[in-house]
Amino acid sequence: MDYNKGDYVVLLFLEEPVEISCRCKNWTLESGYYMYIGSAMSSLAERVKRHLIEEKRKYWHIDFLREKAEVVAALLLPTEKQREEELSNFVSQYGEAVPKFGASDCSTDSNLYRLELRNIERIFSSIVLKWRDKCDSFFD
Repeated sequence: MDYNKGDYVVLLFLEEPVEISCRCKNWTLESGYYMYIGSAMSSLAERVKRHLIEEKRKYWHIDFLREKAEVVAALLLPTEKQREEELSNFVSQYGEAVPKFGASDCSTDSNLYRLELRNIERIFSSIVLKWRDKCDSFFD
């Protein structure tokens, strides 16, 4: 398996409410925890590393959020088959979607979810266990 391609999850924290503007889109985000789902079918480690850096040329929606949010954790999930939409649908069961955020190349409405603190451990542990077990369909 190529360990530098796959999906990822980034957990972010906003200390206070913010306005995010990116191209022709605007979002108002409350303070709290947010989980962002993404994929990189080449250069997985480099993509996530880029998300960790605050000062950079902004390209993806997360780049605009990253200016204002602190990264709390990142989970890299090497895989040959992109499962970004499955991950996003799974996380959507636990959090409130931020419409049209980070999902322009997916069939999901969002790749960013506001989460209650009590759900974060459950989400991370479920993802890791399902990835480890290599189920055919991870999130059924």
